[in-house]
Amino acid sequence: MRNVICVNELNEVMNCKVSATKNIVPGVAGTMFVGSDRYAIVVTEVVSPKHIKIAHLMNAHETLLTKNENGLEVLPSEYMEEYTKADKYDEYGYPLSYYHSIDYTYRKNGRWMPKGEGMWGTSSIHLGHAENYRDPSF
Repeated sequence: MRNVICVNELNEVMNCKVSATKNIVPGVAGTMFVGSDRYAIVVTEVVSPKHIKIAHLMNAHETLLTKNENGLEVLPSEYMEEYTKADKYDEYGYPLSYYHSIDYTYRKNGRWMPKGEGMWGTSSIHLGHAENYRDPSF
């Protein structure tokens, strides 16, 4: 087990304390942490309380987020239709949406991680607030 935290993981650890774990519904926004970069995401499907599907949120949609009754940022339903069609195909085999959903599971260490990945890897998400940031130092 690691006993040292890297500088680029500090922001993620601080956000983990405010990440939502309850009242997660399709449309709830979040942030994916990849090193020092952050990517806005949206929940497309809730499979179970510890298993969700997410898609990357378009930058244009990030400005349309509103807060729901639980204080979580959500994408209005009229914009969610495109995201909920992720990974679905028409009768000819063509995708119905440009977006691709990713399975995430909730881990005992309090992190949402891609299904099949370890508990301490990269690409964890925190739900309730969407944020885009690309570290310019690379």
